[in-house]
Amino acid sequence: MPTASSAKTRKPTFSPTRLLTYLECAVKYKYVYIDKIGRFYFKAKPQLSFGSTLHHVLQNFHEQGASHTQEEMVATLETQWISAGYTSQEEEVKHREAGEKIVQAYHTAHQERVVAQVETIATEKTITCDLGAFKLSGRVDRIDKHIDGTLEIVDYKSGRWEVTEEQVYNDFAMRCYQLILSDLYPDTPVKTTIYCLRSGISATTLLDREEREQFREEVMLI
Repeated sequence: MPTASSAKTRKPTFSPTRLLTYLECAVKYKYVYIDKIGRFYFKAKPQLSFGSTLHHVLQNFHEQGASHTQEEMVATLETQWISAGYTSQEEEVKHREAGEKIVQAYHTAHQERVVAQVETIATEKTITCDLGAFKLSGRVDRIDKHIDGTLEIVDYKSGRWEVTEEQVYNDFAMRCYQLILSDLYPDTPVKTTIYCLRSGISATTLLDREEREQFREEVMLI
């Protein structure tokens, strides 16, 4: 069992969300992570409930060996549905119908990845690397392994319709994920992708070693 002294010396762990909260507002960071009184910032909202539902459905799909049919995925959507935050029944029905189309399209896209010999090796996985004074940690939606050995971190966006390579390249969280996984697999190319669930549109970037090291310094400075 950890002693009081070991607890004091344990390295702090920071996530992209935590670091971005600090950059957005130091007071908000204090309320949420230090004083633990920031529940207002996390009250139920339609987009959060919708996104969480889709994440659960897609995670279940992969955990079951990606063997479910489109109809079975829609059935899982029904059982996993989160109703919190919707302001009307009409709003909830609209999101539910959109969710059905999304999981059906995801199933089709997965079959295309199978043909291309892209293997999903992890879903909803927390990855962590040690940066010396602290640990950097993030929860990624999916990690794929390509036939050439390249690892791809895929981040789902349930509210977006479009994304560009520039947006992925400049995305703080995606850079954190790429830094972490590159540290864990230093001899393996790692790329990051934002996947818009509503449209199926995605964009991918890969930081080179110099760009990763420059970003490492920026994270250390924060």
